[in-house]
Amino acid sequence: MPRWILPLNILLGLIIIGVMALIAADLVSFKMSKLYPRSSRTSVAPPPTASAPEDLQSFAPILEKGLFGKATQGKLTPIEQPSPTQKAAAAPPPPPVLNDLTLLGTAVGSFRETFILVAKNSTHEERVFRLGDVVFSSGPLVSVTKDVAEVLVSGRRVKILTPNAVAAEAAAAPPATAAQPGLAASAGAGNYVVDQRALNAALDNIGQAMTDARLLPSMKDGKVEGFRATEVKPQGIFGTIGIKNGDVLLRMNDFPIDSPEKAIQSFASLKGQSRIKLDLIRDGKPTTFNYDIR
Repeated sequence: MPRWILPLNILLGLIIIGVMALIAADLVSFKMSKLYPRSSRTSVAPPPTASAPEDLQSFAPILEKGLFGKATQGKLTPIEQPSPTQKAAAAPPPPPVLNDLTLLGTAVGSFRETFILVAKNSTHEERVFRLGDVVFSSGPLVSVTKDVAEVLVSGRRVKILTPNAVAAEAAAAPPATAAQPGLAASAGAGNYVVDQRALNAALDNIGQAMTDARLLPSMKDGKVEGFRATEVKPQGIFGTIGIKNGDVLLRMNDFPIDSPEKAIQSFASLKGQSRIKLDLIRDGKPTTFNYDIR
């Protein structure tokens, strides 16, 4: 018999004895678990009670009497955690409001021919913006009507109103248009005499004056030739100087009115003038109005 067979038999015997010992230990452990179940380990810990804040109140007399010195004297006030319903009922932040901006005038045409004149009240700055432009770093201009422009701010449409629209919303009714008594008097066909003080007063409130009519771009050969007056209020500044619905304003003192910027410059330059010549088209025919300012 080879010498290596005997050590191999001894090793196999030890392995078999070890396996049998492990099986026997498992059987004994299983029997013991049947006799003595370990229920204590599977028990669920009770939830904490809500008496913890009340337990802390037992330390209140210590603080009130200052048993640990004056520096620790005071009252114990429990901290109340807001309930889930209170958190859910928290009001959302108010929507942004462009209170610093005032709409002075509008010109509504095609997408690239729609403009607004806006005043920034804090800096007294006035600028013209085209549809799609960013209005004073607030947001892009997305909608323009006669008295209301809408700017997209943080995904919300925020209105910019004319003074008339602000007053209308406050009173829940459109305000009556203030008349311009004594502003102009007819002196014959196409000739008017204008009171200088009344004109200056009207120009001081140019935002109100620009709401007395709606000026829309008038196109010719693909270009803006002037602005067509619509919705002219008879007692407003345009109506008192003879402008009617459908008139196309072309030039003022030979200065062309072919863009919103030039129209505003023309109105702003009327102060201090002694005579004004207005070239327009009425019923398809060129017409000139002359104003003598006194």
